[in-house]
Amino acid sequence: MRFGILKVASENGDDANKNRRPVAEPLGQEHYSEIEGRLQYTFSEKAWLERALTHRSVHARGEKTDYERLEFLGDAVFDLAVAHLLLDHHPEAREGELSKMRAALVNTSSLAEIARELELGKFIRLSRGELASGGSDRASILADVLEAVLGAIYREGGYDIARGCVERLLGARLVNVNPRDPKTELQEALHAAGSDAPVYRLECVEGPEHQPIFVSIVEVDGQVVGRGRGATKKASQQNAAEEALAHLKGGDDLDARFLVKPAGENQDTTEMSATEAPSQVKESVTESSE
Repeated sequence: MRFGILKVASENGDDANKNRRPVAEPLGQEHYSEIEGRLQYTFSEKAWLERALTHRSVHARGEKTDYERLEFLGDAVFDLAVAHLLLDHHPEAREGELSKMRAALVNTSSLAEIARELELGKFIRLSRGELASGGSDRASILADVLEAVLGAIYREGGYDIARGCVERLLGARLVNVNPRDPKTELQEALHAAGSDAPVYRLECVEGPEHQPIFVSIVEVDGQVVGRGRGATKKASQQNAAEEALAHLKGGDDLDARFLVKPAGENQDTTEMSATEAPSQVKESVTESSE
């Protein structure tokens, strides 16, 4: 009987393998001219580009021939180049606005979008397991690879060449960037109301392992005021902050909506006037902290 069960399991596994779609192998160095043409930069040493396209799952543990060190460098170069370019394109913008613009341009979603425009996914060297799980189109990997490619350009060509590449990649985004940052807006609104800073927590992760959807909540004084989903933790937090901000439209009072009613307080207290609520809530918070 035991052998019969094993046979059935084996047959089911064979069927699954038959139905599994073949995984396309990444394109090699003979095709790198496609990437170089889109970047408008030709590598003198193709090894730099190959390394930038190599995921750590390809090599044995301990080897340092994947893209992670170049990604570390490219991340810093991207930040500097974007800051430099925003100063040039938005001479009237204040520091706070520039920071929001940079955050909108240099994030996983934005970088992954650019990587897809460059079609980097078909060049990324991944293990068979990562390829089968859709790693070549995973936003986090695409963003990391784009940063690694920029790091490679910087190592070989220097900062001016790298900055020019960033300017071409971003294009009209540099001019039309939406400087909104829901997390910062929420924090500023709460600060103006005298409330504590918002706290973000990861509630759960949904979806398959190769395409996770993060669900985050934002709390103010212990009360959940927003929930958001996104392909990254940061995106889910931004969406949670966006939902919290949506509750405030139309002149809603921050204290009345967000602050937690002290334990033991009767129901009538919740109907206090907007001018009375802040001081009484602050007093209760002080008492509870003692």
